[in-house]
This record gives sequence, structure tokens and C-alpha cells, in this order.
Amino acid sequence: MDLKAATWMVRSLDQPVSMVHLTDDQDVFAGGWDGRLTHWAEDGTHRWTAQTNDRISAIALNEHLVVVASGLHVVALDRLTGEQRWSMALEGSADDLVWWQGDIVAVSSVYDIEHNDFIESAVWRMTEDGNLSWVERMDERPWVLVQTEGRLLAGLGRPRCGHLDISGPPPFTHTKPPTSSPTTSGASGRSQGLFGQTDGTVVSHTGDVLSTEEGAVEHVTCMVKGYVATTDEGLAVGRTETGEVCWSSDGASVSAQTEAMEHEGASLLWLARDSGLGSTVNVWATNQGGKIADGDFAKVRSMHGTSKRVAIGCEDGHVHVWDREMLYRRLNSEEPAPSEQVDERASALQAKLRALRQS
Repeated sequence: MDLKAATWMVRSLDQPVSMVHLTDDQDVFAGGWDGRLTHWAEDGTHRWTAQTNDRISAIALNEHLVVVASGLHVVALDRLTGEQRWSMALEGSADDLVWWQGDIVAVSSVYDIEHNDFIESAVWRMTEDGNLSWVERMDERPWVLVQTEGRLLAGLGRPRCGHLDISGPPPFTHTKPPTSSPTTSGASGRSQGLFGQTDGTVVSHTGDVLSTEEGAVEHVTCMVKGYVATTDEGLAVGRTETGEVCWSSDGASVSAQTEAMEHEGASLLWLARDSGLGSTVNVWATNQGGKIADGDFAKVRSMHGTSKRVAIGCEDGHVHVWDREMLYRRLNSEEPAPSEQVDERASALQAKLRALRQS
């Protein structure tokens, strides 16, 4: 099925999209490469647009505020109006941030062009009012923030690698990696946190190696059952929670992937592969092993999914949103067609469509 035929909403940010975020209420927030932030309501109505300092690399919300990593700054805006409440400059680029225990935890890094490497990074904790509680500087870059078992963990690059428990103030507890490779990706799952490393290993938050992929792990996505790891060579591998292979798919490099639209105890994997100047978005029914839909779009830079919807942000400024009810109606209305095979154990699209019709 062509995904474009099943799109529920398309909106324009009027600049390349760098980040999209769906709330539990299905509101859409989109941030751009030039710092624009726009909020659309659950029904697609435009709520507000605000301008921040620079490219938006992360979005986090609580009941009152939308907080974004914008260039060198952390910027807080009123969730209802988009009015800026406060801004704090970090040392280096603001890479990521999350709400944690009522506060904001952000990570920053300084990149040195001459050394072609990150020379200093920091973890910052600030209150909802924008007051700095503490900052901890370090040599390693925290590449990813993972929440699991009531803890907030930061996956590290060289020299220490592994991950830090940054749930509270420093000094932080360091978990050494099972190999000497740096962490470059991660995911917060329902039962465990995952870290992907440059040597192909996927490590749990307890330090156990779950799998070793053929290439550096660039993306890890936790599914309802298991996880999907994608390498820098474009190999996507679906595995159980303990690491056993369920399916695999090879192709062009992957720019983004997300879990969305839970169905019959499983969920769909949305995966964007580079395709010339654009991207091909593939939707996989991971519990069935078959691809159920795809579509060609401008280059995809960000994805975010919930149990009901999924949103993608593209380089041409468009934000595409799919709704679960509409997507499944379209799937049920089409004639079955052969599915792309994932591996020898993959199911065909016909099996998936039959399962959908029985739901």
C-alpha cells in the first residue's frame, strides 16, 4: 500500500524539519533547522508558532512547558501559547534533553574542528523555572539518554564508553562496557534499556550483550516484543528481548525509525531509508515479518510514534501524520499483494491482511 494514500494530515513548517514529537493526546510539535517551533492540536488545528535560537535537536514536554534544545541553548516555552519563559546558554551545542523527576536534564558537547572530535561534554540539571541545579563536565560525549527501571542513563563515547547513571547529582555511577567500543545509540524500552555500539553490539542497561550486528549500530528501537537494531550499512535486524533473530532486512542507509500503532499485542516499525535525494518510508508488521506499506517522501530527518499515530518530519518542511484507524481501514480495503520477503521465516502480506481483517 502507498503510504501517501493513507496520510491523515500534512502540514508545512516552512523550513526543513529537524525534530517531530507526538504527545499522548496526539498533538504534534515540530521543530526546524532554523529554530522554528510549531504546535498543531490533535485535530490538526494550528495552535502557535514560535522562533527559537537555532536548530531544534530535542523536544520535551510537561503539563506547562515545552522545552527544546536549540543550538547552544535550552529554551522553555509556554505549552498553551508558545511564549518564551526562559533560555539558558550551555557550553557547546545542546544535544538532547528530557524531563526527569520534575527537572530538566540536558547534555551538551563541544566539537573541535582541528581535532575532528568532541573535546568536552557536560550534563546539566535545571529546575522548571530555569535555575541551574548542577553541571558535571566530562571528556566523553553522552550520545544518548535512556530511561529504565526508574533510572536515567547516559550512553558514553570514548574514552570511558559504557554508560553513566545520571539519575541524581554527581558523582555518577559508571557501568563499564563489555567491549571497548563507544555507545552511539540507545532506546528506552518497557522492560529494559538498550545501547548500540560502534562494534555492532547491543547491550542492555545491566551490561549484558544481547546481540552483535554486522556493522556499527546507528539506531535501536524497542518494540512491544523485542527490539530492532539498524547498522550504518542499512541492515535492520528484528530480535526478541533476549536477542534471538526474528527477521532481517537489508537496503540503503536508514535515517530514522520508530515504533508506532500497537496492534494485537505487537506494534509496527516505521523505517526511513535513503533513496536518492529523498527517503522511502517502510512499515513493517514485526510480529508477522512482512512489509505492509511504503511510500516515497523528501528526505526524512525525524520520526515519532505513539500507539495511535506516527509523524515524520522532512527536509522539504513537510510534516506527515498517520492515524491508526485510517491506516488500518485503508489496509483492509485493498486487495492483498505479495509482501517483500524479509528472510526465509518472513510472512507474506496476505497473512498480515488476513490477521487485520479478523481484528
